[in-house]
Amino acid sequence: MIKKFSILLFFFLFLSSKSISFSPEIEQQIYIGCYGSSKQYIGPEKAKSYCLCTLKKLNERFNDDQIKEIFKQKPENIIETTKFASLYCEKKL
Repeated sequence: MIKKFSILLFFFLFLSSKSISFSPEIEQQIYIGCYGSSKQYIGPEKAKSYCLCTLKKLNERFNDDQIKEIFKQKPENIIETTKFASLYCEKKL
């Protein structure tokens, strides 16, 4: 029973983490863009926490292709589409 549970847990964690996470390149681009613009306003430590939180929230809702399409839009549309993550993470500071 425990062996069966362990195998199921492994597959669940492996498949869920791979299928819904951004590629390392996309994560890096989002984080660098966020951190570069945030640290001047909230400082480096809070910017790090804020940007990691924002990246996590975006990653929960979008995949690579979706986020690429979002970031091709006008800045106003990008802000509106990603606002949920920003608002959530601002509260966490």
